[in-house]
Amino acid sequence: MNYKAIFFDFDDTLGNREAYAYECYRAILQENTDIEDPYEFEAVLQDCMMWDEQGNINKNHIKNMLKQEYGIELPYEDFNTYWDQQLWKYCRPFEDAEETLEQLQKRYKLGLITNGPSDGQRNKLRASGLERFFDPDTIVVSGDYGYKKPDPRLFLQACRNLDVRPEESVYVGDIYGRDVLGAHRAGMTPVWICTHGKRACGTEILTIYRISEILEHF
Repeated sequence: MNYKAIFFDFDDTLGNREAYAYECYRAILQENTDIEDPYEFEAVLQDCMMWDEQGNINKNHIKNMLKQEYGIELPYEDFNTYWDQQLWKYCRPFEDAEETLEQLQKRYKLGLITNGPSDGQRNKLRASGLERFFDPDTIVVSGDYGYKKPDPRLFLQACRNLDVRPEESVYVGDIYGRDVLGAHRAGMTPVWICTHGKRACGTEILTIYRISEILEHF
């Protein structure tokens, strides 16, 4: 197939969410607790990361779990809103993301399809230093629409923005039920990136473990 465009998810695909979520939770706990024992503090922090489920959980669940398990009460009425306002400040890309995009942009149109609030996701992209690889109209954020991945309409909108057909497009993302399924339903070629390690898979799909591995295939 003569592919013309490659689209990406952001968190845990281009952005090292494990790193910046950890830093954000650490800052929040430092601000709202007085735990002196570093081992105890780290235990609470690691529980936050576990409850977070790689970003796939309502943040108010974590607020409730902190109160239930440790008696820690966060002062934010809606932790989701506060989290979105803070997380982007700690954002960083994977070490090989910039060089990978530099190589790909020589041969393909590049686009971004990501779930989340518009301001939060765009701020993360800007803070990561990767914004320069994407024109504004090639960035599709679910917060600007009434639907989110895996709804194929989001993927089809991105294709229209780049003036490419779905069958001419590749989509790289880390969550099978949102990224792979959504791209497949839209008629794109999905690539599954597993930045947290190998996983079993019952479908024939290209799977990579670092974003730079995409260069070996496209």
